[in-house]
Amino acid sequence: MAAPLLLDLVLETSTTPGTASFVLNGALQDRRSFAAAAPSGGQVFYFADDGTQAEWGVGVLTVGTPNTLSRQTIRGTTQNSTSALNFTGTVRVYSWVPSSYLPLLDGNGLLTVAGLASDKAAIKALVVSGSALVPNVGDWGSQQSVPAVQADERYLRKYGDANGAAPDLLTIYLGSGQLGVYAGGAWHTYQPAGDYATNARVNDVASSAASAASSASGNADARVLRAGDTSQNQTINGYLTVQYGSSKFSFQPDGNAVAYDGSGNSFFNVSPNAINWNGHSFAFLDNLPLDASKKLVCFMVAITSGQRVTFPSGFSAPPDSINFNSTQRLDLWWSNADAGGFTINSNSGVSQTISVIASGNR
Repeated sequence: MAAPLLLDLVLETSTTPGTASFVLNGALQDRRSFAAAAPSGGQVFYFADDGTQAEWGVGVLTVGTPNTLSRQTIRGTTQNSTSALNFTGTVRVYSWVPSSYLPLLDGNGLLTVAGLASDKAAIKALVVSGSALVPNVGDWGSQQSVPAVQADERYLRKYGDANGAAPDLLTIYLGSGQLGVYAGGAWHTYQPAGDYATNARVNDVASSAASAASSASGNADARVLRAGDTSQNQTINGYLTVQYGSSKFSFQPDGNAVAYDGSGNSFFNVSPNAINWNGHSFAFLDNLPLDASKKLVCFMVAITSGQRVTFPSGFSAPPDSINFNSTQRLDLWWSNADAGGFTINSNSGVSQTISVIASGNR
């Protein structure tokens, strides 16, 4: 918004405006009207005085029939307030600048502009036509302005490259000595001096790598399994067999992985649906009648009556069920079960080895 106007030789009267806008009666002799000096809608400095009280501030002129001046901002009154005065008689209205809008030198000959230093939320500006000469900074920890010559010497300047980005932040990582530059919304790090590969070293490494690759290629036939090799130890003919001594391990076309002993008997078999070891099959967890929050704990333990039995893998709460199996008399029951174990009880008091199956929350 444009700054309020100070109007030369403007003086009018207004009759009984109360606390409302001033209805302007026209210019007094040898003076000008507000409408003759300012555009409609323009802000103007004003003073209003009825001989007993006065107010001053910024008004907005509306040119019409009649012309009016609204009291937009009241900077002060003779009643020491910023509220509109109640004028009940004839008021003289003229244009002058309230002292709060005037830049004045202090006792040291310095100019202070109110609001520029502290009010960061408001839009404040000091506009200078032409060049403003700023003295060199005497205290870099203060709020002094920086002249161009010192800024050019002290701060980084962006190189004139349309594809370049000015750095926002710079840092040195003390642990590695790396330089870090934050630009374009990301950090970029650079190796410290001396910690980089020279052209000669890169050439040496490339030569060594080429030599190693050539050597590996020359020995590949002796070291790498190849299709069509029908020797006993290396077979790719629809399946893969690894021979170790008189035994072997085969990845077969039916999808099974099978280990054979020296007599050709299978003792370990992994299929897509099951695992078999020496005739014993193992179920997969996702085939058990348990939801994902449950688990089974199965183990063998030698016990006597009244003994505390600890689960090898505990539960998050007391288990839902505990079952036993024994080759001897099965006069067993449990008590005092918790997430970590239970107490075993027996009428006979005979020491025996039992199998335990418990289920509950993981």
